[in-house]
Formats: sequence, C-alpha cells, structure tokens
Amino acid sequence: MPIAVVALSLALIPAAQATRAPKVVTLRDSGARLTMRRGAHVQLRLTDRYRWRGPRIRGKAVRLEPIEYFRDPGYLAWTVTTRARGRAVVTASGYGFGTRECGPGLCAARLFRVTFVVR
Repeated sequence: MPIAVVALSLALIPAAQATRAPKVVTLRDSGARLTMRRGAHVQLRLTDRYRWRGPRIRGKAVRLEPIEYFRDPGYLAWTVTTRARGRAVVTASGYGFGTRECGPGLCAARLFRVTFVVR
C-alpha cells in the first residue's frame, strides 16, 4: 500500500510543473503556472463582462502594459513582457453587474490568478 501511494505521488509531479505560455492568456488559464523565456511577450485578455480590479503583479519577472483599442473588442487586454528570470503572480478580481449570467444586481466575484515563470 505505501509503495502505491509513493508511486502515485511521483506520477503526479509532472502535472504540477509549469506549462509553456500560450500566445493569449485568458480567464481559462486561471490557476495555471506558465513558463516564458526572457524577452518574450504574450497578451493577457480579460472579458469585459466583468468590472475588473487589477491586474496586479507580485514579483518582478514580468511587466504589464495596457492595450488601448479604438473599438471595443469585448475584452480588456495587456501585453505581458518578461523582464528577468524568476516568477511573478498576476491576479485580478472581476465583478459582474446586471449581465445575462447574473440577472439584475451584483454577481459573485471571478478571481483570476496566473503564475509566470521566466527562464
């Protein structure tokens, strides 16, 4: 029995490792640990169905720059650029208000969190 538990825990270790960052990071990627190379950049998009507080960065490995659009694309966007080796956690919280999913009134919060690992 103990050998089976150790074998199972060793099999799960690769699943917890960072995966390569996609070109566009969205709410679906929340909770992910994404790797990037120094000098790389990706786009972070959060739907405008919510009013977002943030995003905020903990760590100095990446920098966020807002992207401004002339026409509303249906999301808020930032360019995520790597700065230095290490890791940075990007978080945001969104609150819906009077959307189809919520009905009238304030919705529950949507939490977004992604860890960027820069190599």
